[in-house]
Amino acid sequence: MRGGFIGYKFDGLEMSSDERRETYQNWILSKGFQDLARGVRATLEEAVLYLAMMKRAPGMTTLPEVEAVMAAIRAHAGEPSFPKLLEEVNAGLTEPMAFDAEFLSLQKARNCLEHRGGRVGPRDVDAESSTMTLSFPRLRTFYHRGDEETELVPGEVIDTHKPYNPFGKGEDVQIYMNRVTRSREYALGEPVVITASDFYEIAMACQLFANDVATKLRTLPPIGPQAAHNPE
Repeated sequence: MRGGFIGYKFDGLEMSSDERRETYQNWILSKGFQDLARGVRATLEEAVLYLAMMKRAPGMTTLPEVEAVMAAIRAHAGEPSFPKLLEEVNAGLTEPMAFDAEFLSLQKARNCLEHRGGRVGPRDVDAESSTMTLSFPRLRTFYHRGDEETELVPGEVIDTHKPYNPFGKGEDVQIYMNRVTRSREYALGEPVVITASDFYEIAMACQLFANDVATKLRTLPPIGPQAAHNPE
């Protein structure tokens, strides 16, 4: 149309400032969560490379040959599904990973965010419960209040000098730490929402996961003094 203007109008997008803030926060946390999940996969792919290079027979070679071999191994590591990748790495470790079930659930949540518009799809849910469970290990700090374990919360102050406190006056309170599993359940069609506290704990879980894999990788035997002086 000559001399005219074409415009677009989107309805139903009106949000309050609080709703915009919440939507933006959810988007940022979801993107960060996806990066963490990709990092977990990258950890496993590097473990595949390490284990494959460990199996190579010693011999003379050149840098281009080594780089070509490494490129082929990395290409192979990027192909299998996450469960298959876990199986392959587990087979090469000194003992199975401690968190494989939790990180299978993490990858399911990542798939929802990246491939299904952030909502739980039919292929993500458990057949019996029709829900998807996101589980991750976390470190919990707690103290004993009588026979009950009471978890410490951020900013909490335990003042044993206050009157009517549940401990002896001026008594030292022992702080303990253990590893537990936190779970979040999402129904079919429900959006996968990651809270700030969840994100913090998932980031810590990824560190636990990487450390677990690294400490269970096989190592080469040390080179003795005789072998070091007589390379033949």
